[in-house]
Amino acid sequence: MSRITVIVLSIITLVAVGAAGFWAGRVALAPPDDPLANASEPVTYEVVEQTVGQSLQFAAVAEWQTAPLVRAGEAGVVTSVDFTSGDAVDAGDTLFTVNLKPVVVASGDVPAFRDLRIGDSGSDVAQLENLLAGLGFFAADPNPVFDEATAAAVETWQESLGVANDGVVRRGDVLFTPELPVRVGATEALIVGAGLSGGEVVVNRLSPAPLIVVPLTPEQRNLVPLSGSVELTYPGGTWDAIITRAAESSEQGIERLDLILAAPSGGPVCGDACTDWIPPSGRTSFEAKIVVIPETTGPVIPVAAIVTDPGGGQSVRLADGSEVPIDVVVSTGGLAVVSGIEVGDVVVLPFADPADG
Repeated sequence: MSRITVIVLSIITLVAVGAAGFWAGRVALAPPDDPLANASEPVTYEVVEQTVGQSLQFAAVAEWQTAPLVRAGEAGVVTSVDFTSGDAVDAGDTLFTVNLKPVVVASGDVPAFRDLRIGDSGSDVAQLENLLAGLGFFAADPNPVFDEATAAAVETWQESLGVANDGVVRRGDVLFTPELPVRVGATEALIVGAGLSGGEVVVNRLSPAPLIVVPLTPEQRNLVPLSGSVELTYPGGTWDAIITRAAESSEQGIERLDLILAAPSGGPVCGDACTDWIPPSGRTSFEAKIVVIPETTGPVIPVAAIVTDPGGGQSVRLADGSEVPIDVVVSTGGLAVVSGIEVGDVVVLPFADPADG
C-alpha cells in the first residue's frame, strides 16, 4: 500500500472517531426529560343526580298452615262435599253429606258424642240450642235442657235441611268446633264415594293467612338484611311486603333461615286475594326481590373520588383545588350518594387515568 493511501485512510478514521465522539458528547450533555412534561391530566367527574340502590332476587314459598278441625261423627259413605277448600264456613253451614244426610258445623267446645233428644241435658244441649237460636229456629234462651221447645226447633230445622223431622239429633248430624267462622280445607279422607268409619279427621282448619317465607341457605343468609322491604311478583302483579322476623328451620336434614314476610300494614302479604293465588294445599312459589340497599336519589360521585383522613372524615377535591367535606348517604357498585356537594360540581379523582399512561 502506498504512503498516500495510508494517510488518506488515517484521516477518514480520525473523522469517523471524531464524529462518534461528538455525538456521544451531545447525548451525555443533553438535559434529562422533565417527568412533569408527560404527566397525565387529572381525571375529573361532574356530579350528577342519580338513584343508587341494590336488590337481590330470591324465591319465596307460600303455604297455608293446617290443623285438625272436625272428625267424622258416624260411619257411612261420603255422598257430597259442600265446600271448596279455602272457603270460610260458619255455624249452620253444611260441610258434607254422609249417606245423603247433611253434616252441619256448629260452634262449641264439647264434641258431639251422643244422640240428643227430649230429656237429655248438658253443655252439648246448650251448644245445639245456640245453633238453633242463631239460625232463627229457637226463640227461648239457650239452656242445658233438651225439652219440648228444643224438639220443636229441631224439627223445623230438620225440615229446612230436607231430612226426616223426628226431633232427634244424631251424633253425626252436627260437628262442634270452638273456632268459627274459620277457613277450611278437606282432608284426603273426605272424598265423594269414600267410606268413613267415624272418628277420622275430615276437615282441617286453615290458618287465617298463608305463611310466606323466603328460605335462605347457609351461603345466602349473609347476603341480605334480616329486616327491610320485599317485593313479591305473582301472576296478577306485585305485592309489597316486609321482613318481620327470621326463624331457623330444617328440611330433609338441610339447615336454613326463613325470612317471614307480612304486608307493610302487618296483615297478609296477599291481602284479600290469598285464596285466588295460593291453593289451600301444597306450596306455591313467587319471585321475591329483597331490598339490600334502599333506592336513594341525590348527588352521585364515584367512591374512588372520596378521600378518608386518619380521623375518619371524608372529603373530595374539586377542580378548583378546594377540599370539601362530605357525608356518604349510601354507596353500592362503586357509586355513592353524598351530601356536602351540589349537582354540577366537578370533583377530581386522586389518581391518573391509566388510559393516558
